[in-house]
Amino acid sequence: MAKRIERLTKNLFHALFSYFTIPLLLIPLLFQSPPAQASNLIKLAHKAGFNKCDQAINAEFKDLDKQGNAIASTGYFNNRSFNIMATWGSEGDSVWKNTTFIKFGRSCLAYSVIGITYQEACSTYQKKNPEWSEIQKLGDFTWTKNEGGVSAIMKEPSEGRCEITYRVHQNYGNQLGKSKSKSKAKVSNSKSSAKGS
Repeated sequence: MAKRIERLTKNLFHALFSYFTIPLLLIPLLFQSPPAQASNLIKLAHKAGFNKCDQAINAEFKDLDKQGNAIASTGYFNNRSFNIMATWGSEGDSVWKNTTFIKFGRSCLAYSVIGITYQEACSTYQKKNPEWSEIQKLGDFTWTKNEGGVSAIMKEPSEGRCEITYRVHQNYGNQLGKSKSKSKAKVSNSKSSAKGS
């Protein structure tokens, strides 16, 4: 009986330890003021022991180098995954992107959630980009989908502005310069375009 209680106590301790410490393992490495650059993000990935996805990181965040006013933050859980969150652009024409890179076999997978601000109403955006067909409205949000199967959520935070959020997945194979994706889509914005599903 005593051994059983000891074992239960030990299991409870391990469960509590994991619950309170695992969130701390996602360690922020950088809050980088402008200009954040893809090359700096690659160096931080290497510091974290994440050294397989250089070309993927460069491809996903090449816009940072073009804009010159980006801010980025990075974090990691272990040496198999690495996360980058970044913002760039100007008021009314800005982009945020949160990408998690995962090593999988000989490939590097990139999962991104991206948000853009469009300087016209969402209805105007949809008229100019008819490939995004409306699926459903729920509260302040309009769900849309394009022919490639990419879903986007649109919201008007104020009159004459549209916030668009979408998700893309990329598989960077053995030749990391070439990316494979199951479907293709483009979101028009002066600051960002994306392909994926």
